[in-house]
Amino acid sequence: MKKICLVALFLLASCVGTTPPSKFYVLNSINSTTNTFDSAKLFIGVGEVNVPMYLDKPQMVMRDKNQVELNISEFDRWSEPLGDAIQLALADDLAIYLPNATVKPTSFREEVFDYVVWVEINRFDGTWRQNVVLSAWWSIFDKNGKLVLREKADLARSLGKTYDDLALQNSELVSELAEQIASKLAKLKK
Repeated sequence: MKKICLVALFLLASCVGTTPPSKFYVLNSINSTTNTFDSAKLFIGVGEVNVPMYLDKPQMVMRDKNQVELNISEFDRWSEPLGDAIQLALADDLAIYLPNATVKPTSFREEVFDYVVWVEINRFDGTWRQNVVLSAWWSIFDKNGKLVLREKADLARSLGKTYDDLALQNSELVSELAEQIASKLAKLKK
C-alpha cells in the first residue's frame, strides 16, 4: 500500500509543473524625431485616456484571425493600467513634437492649461502576423472648456508574433497619434 501511495504521489508531483513567470511591458515615448512643429509657448494638458472595458485589465489582449474572438494572455501584462500608460506616453511624445510647449498629464489639482487633449480609445489590439490597430477619437479643449477640435484616428502597423513586438508597435502607434494631435495644436494660438 505504501508503494502505491508513493507512486501516486510521484505521479501527482510530476504532473504539477511550474508556471512561466509573467512579463511586464511599458509603452515608450519616442526618443527623438526629425518632425517637430513650431508652436506658441503653450501649456498643454493630456487628460485621462479612456479605454474600452475589454482592454481595461493588466493582461495584454489580442484578436484571433476571425477578429471577433479575444485572446487574453495571463503571463504577458501591462506594467500599469493601459489608460495611464497611454496618457503618459502621449504627453511625452507631444512634448517632443512640440518643443516650444510645456506638456504634462493633467492631475487632480487645479491647473490652468491653454489646451487640454482628451482621448477615447476604441481599439488598441492586434492579430499576430497581421496588424496592430489604434482607433481613437481625440479632442482639444481650450482653457474655458470649449471644444476646439474633435477628430478620429485609425492607425495600423504590421505586427510580428511576439508580445515584445506588440508593445513596441503599440508605442509607435501612440507616437503617430501624438504627431497627428501635435500638428493641430501647433496651429493654435495662446
